[in-house]
Amino acid sequence: MIEGSTTDKGRTTNRIAVFLILLVVTTLAANFIAPRLSASPAASFLFMGTPAIAAILASIFTRRSFREIGWKPWPIKWLGLGWLLPILIAFPAYGLVWLTGLGDVPNPLFLERGRITIGMPGGPNWLFIVAAFGFITIVNLLPNVVLSLGEELGWRGYLVPELTKQFGFKRAAIFSGIIWGAWHLPGVLNGSYGAGSTPLAYRLACFSGLVIATGVIMAWLRMKSGSIWPAVIMHATHNGVIQAFFDAITIKSSVTSWFTGEFGIALVPFAALVALYYWRHSDEIKSYVSAGSVTNEPAYHHGSPASMRA
Repeated sequence: MIEGSTTDKGRTTNRIAVFLILLVVTTLAANFIAPRLSASPAASFLFMGTPAIAAILASIFTRRSFREIGWKPWPIKWLGLGWLLPILIAFPAYGLVWLTGLGDVPNPLFLERGRITIGMPGGPNWLFIVAAFGFITIVNLLPNVVLSLGEELGWRGYLVPELTKQFGFKRAAIFSGIIWGAWHLPGVLNGSYGAGSTPLAYRLACFSGLVIATGVIMAWLRMKSGSIWPAVIMHATHNGVIQAFFDAITIKSSVTSWFTGEFGIALVPFAALVALYYWRHSDEIKSYVSAGSVTNEPAYHHGSPASMRA
């Protein structure tokens, strides 16, 4: 049987197109409905759930098996890597900010509120900081996982595998990051997401670089592991460790916002280095199987002859 045939390519093209159309429709609907929900958590849940809604509907309309989302949560090492990578990216970025005096640490307000939250009124600051880090990145991970799953069902569960079939992994990883970043664009432009004191063009440039680099990393995790969960864990850990820990613990000066957070420059080079490493070591990702796993057979490998299977 010949894999990677014209029929297969046409089916994949249709699946990508249907998903993108549904993504636009559901995102526009969310932008219409969310302002009427005020600042309730339901608004955030609705926005982050639009890729999942688009993926579910596209799977139904194009008869794509839900197994292809990649539900298996093992081997556990991939979940651990998904948890570890955002931390490895953030530590040196914020460490440089603190060491160079572009920001300081620890923020007294973070210490005061955090001690109340985790019930640790006494003890040295360093011990509390370690406890707070564990609470944010481990104990509080589940709520972030629920929210992140709403996005990841669409991006890494549906879009990345289909783009990989069509274009090969390397281009698929870049394209998926660009699409992911573009999806955030309305919120950034209307000020509901990432508003700050730095120029809008600067924030967009930093955010785009970070999202594309992170998208490459998570695409590699998804295709290498055959599972959506490492990407979900990475997304959830990133949101928690950046927003709730590193940003919160940093004392900001007049220039800090140019460097910290998702709209500053500090995270971008470290995320880009990790992305480049995995992008260059992605040749082993040869094929995508319908069940969502990865093999070393050259099916769907862009640029190489389709394999013959008896």
